[in-house]
Amino acid sequence: MLELKIDWEHWTERIRSYFDKTILKRGWNYYNEGAVSEVSTEGTAVIKARVSGSSTYKVNIDLKAFTRSSCSCPYGSYCKHMAAVLFEVAEQEGFDPEELLSPSKAKVLTHPKFDLAPKQAVKLPKATDTCEEWLTYFEKQYTNSKVYNAFSVEELYARAWGQLNKLADDWEPTIRGIYDIQVVLYLMQLCDALAESKSGMYDFFYNGAYYFSKIAKQSWNQLASALREIDDEKAQMMYLGHLKELAVYLTIHVAKASTHSHMNWSEVNKLLWSGLLYEKSLVADELAKLRLIAADQNRDNDAREAAVIGLTHFDIMSENDENAWERVITGVDVIEPEDWFSYLQAFVKEEQWNRLLKWLRWLGPEVRKDASYYASDYLNFWKEVSEHVEVEKEHREAMVTLLPASYREYSSFLLKKEEYKAWADLCLLLDLSPIHIETADLKMVEKADPSVLLPIYHYAAEECIQSKNREAYKEAIRLLKKLATAYKKLKQTPRFEVYVQQLSKQYSRYRAFQEELRKGKIIT
Repeated sequence: MLELKIDWEHWTERIRSYFDKTILKRGWNYYNEGAVSEVSTEGTAVIKARVSGSSTYKVNIDLKAFTRSSCSCPYGSYCKHMAAVLFEVAEQEGFDPEELLSPSKAKVLTHPKFDLAPKQAVKLPKATDTCEEWLTYFEKQYTNSKVYNAFSVEELYARAWGQLNKLADDWEPTIRGIYDIQVVLYLMQLCDALAESKSGMYDFFYNGAYYFSKIAKQSWNQLASALREIDDEKAQMMYLGHLKELAVYLTIHVAKASTHSHMNWSEVNKLLWSGLLYEKSLVADELAKLRLIAADQNRDNDAREAAVIGLTHFDIMSENDENAWERVITGVDVIEPEDWFSYLQAFVKEEQWNRLLKWLRWLGPEVRKDASYYASDYLNFWKEVSEHVEVEKEHREAMVTLLPASYREYSSFLLKKEEYKAWADLCLLLDLSPIHIETADLKMVEKADPSVLLPIYHYAAEECIQSKNREAYKEAIRLLKKLATAYKKLKQTPRFEVYVQQLSKQYSRYRAFQEELRKGKIIT
């Protein structure tokens, strides 16, 4: 038995929903054919396995964060190989895998029921109202809405947005945009409050991240859409009172937001203070409030850190990057690289290459702490800057320090530079067999310099032989044939023949391997 904690209802209702029906059926066929092997676990939530198909693929399944699950096949996530592993593990753990293929109708989620009908209010929102008056109406309509699971919160958000948004259809575009922003901020706050009130429930614990990520994406898109419709200068001249109310509301909820908040208040804060709210008097008021919060030792740490991040944003807006770094280093417990990537994207858009380079250097040590998560995005910024500034040596060093997470980026870099020997050394260093290497890359190197492939094929073939099973022996024969082709291109076939004879002699006791050698006509 594996050391897993399986919630079968979660598997049949949630995990199954990630897969297309056709993919599930193909995975079922793989499972029935016994294609799944080497099943193992890490802790109580991570499953690792291999699945044999046209090649052998590595599958990694994370039951706690299923979206981080992966397969080494070209299809990627939510593929037939992942489905096959789930069926196999279900059987090993005593569950009926057929329920995962076709769950009973009784287990299908029913549509949540909650009261979303607008209630009677004193008056509908008007363009001449203050933000506070709008909020009073919103709260009367939705604050007491009943929800039963994370899905119903998403449903509430979507319906409430549709109902509130249409109330301002005939307003002047600028005040309409400000109203829409207040609607989004209120709904974000409402969703956080509902999540907190249900935090002890099973559904929120296991499924909340998926549904709240959808809400966060919707809110971000709606904010971006509203901002595109607003003339910032006009808004700051005609509706400064509304903007001041928005700023206060935002400050309150950014300070309240903790690591448990499902809404990305920090990013929303940066978005609004980068344009619409960036007015001299508003900035002065905001800086004063943030400094008080950051210095108040009676405040909880999350609130003080949020204030520090807010102050840092204004440092960056005024291009005082050194002060921003110092503020973060001294005022934030954990520096998360992704919190700063939006600034790096802005530097790319504004073509501030030297500034981008300085930030990449500053973030480097933090990225290395969790390279598997951040390497790809971080190195994309390096690629951007290297196209405009002469930093090839530094770019290369950044990739090397992030190995093995940076394999794809570094491999592409070496091939582009035609450094085939270095590329082959990298593959050997990372213990990559040809089945893990892109076919296009192998073909490129084979055409340019087949000699560098010899150690890769030699090592991979002997690794397969050491596995001591029929499938591995068959893979070894395929690799030996590749090796034969490479030696032939190099006009060194006699060397290959000597090697095969030595190999056959060395493993003469492996009868199944000897049989495969003869079947593959490697030896006679």
